[in-house]
Amino acid sequence: MKKYSVTWPTRPSGVYTEWVRAADPTDAVRAASELDWPTADGYTVAFDYTPMVWRLQRPYRMRSHQVAGPDFPDEVDGEVGFTPVPLGSETV
Repeated sequence: MKKYSVTWPTRPSGVYTEWVRAADPTDAVRAASELDWPTADGYTVAFDYTPMVWRLQRPYRMRSHQVAGPDFPDEVDGEVGFTPVPLGSETV
């Protein structure tokens, strides 16, 4: 098993990251989505967005690299940006 970080945006704003051990990036997303995410009151994880996945290798700052998903904040050309939506609001 390899170590990955999986980052999803949160509503109403921000991102949240979990570290998981998995066989590959797809397995890392599956494992992270099954966790009980300890978000703050009033925040929810935006599972309807594609998460950012990093392969973590020691030394972390020199060898870790992004392996899947968009970059957060929205720095990838052509990717649909994440717009925070307050909880309980209705889209017109």
